[in-house]
Amino acid sequence: MKCQRSSLEKTFAIPSKYDSFFSFPVTKGGYSGVAVYSKKALVAPIKAEEGLTGRLQPKPPLTDEERITSEYPKIEHLNFYPDENDNVPRDLFELDNEGRTLVVDFGLFVLINLYCPAETSETRLPYKMNFHLLLQERVRLLIEEGREVIVVGDINITAAPIDHCDGNIPSQRDDFWGRPARAWLRDWLEPTGPMVDVIRNVWPNRQGMYTCEHAVFFFPFNLAFTYQ
Repeated sequence: MKCQRSSLEKTFAIPSKYDSFFSFPVTKGGYSGVAVYSKKALVAPIKAEEGLTGRLQPKPPLTDEERITSEYPKIEHLNFYPDENDNVPRDLFELDNEGRTLVVDFGLFVLINLYCPAETSETRLPYKMNFHLLLQERVRLLIEEGREVIVVGDINITAAPIDHCDGNIPSQRDDFWGRPARAWLRDWLEPTGPMVDVIRNVWPNRQGMYTCEHAVFFFPFNLAFTYQ
């Protein structure tokens, strides 16, 4: 979104033909933020939450019945990526307060809309990696509850050399998986992981798409409207 809550005009925030959901950063107004619009004539959202941890709550907070799931990631179950001083997060809230995630339950599936952190520097890499590990755990818990999960948005990771504008350069291709975030995404996607890259499933060899900014991943690959 890259804007502040106070700057949204009503016609943009609540368009008449859509249900709308927003998440803004707790601090750093205009820094990030995500939104989901769903057309009322086509689909009806059942529940919606900010963040991945269940810690971001409206006022009054959601009741147990209003929450999408009963289980949320626990810090003791996550093997975090350490920073240069070998420190890891002590509280999941620090990974979930930048307005980067909306989770919307549409009944048939749960949609997770993301604006993932960018790897702007080496010091930012641990935050990025730990955000993705938190995402992976949230999806795992949804899968354990028998839910279909769609992950969309700005993932800020190139999934494979074919998706990168310099992926055909030998030096780039040979060291492509040396980047921790890329290795993580590779292992999260099929055949090693539970997620399906729908774009590459439909167009496995298409060149020039550069899909790192708008990736679409499904679990499992049996939704009625996925491409087969």
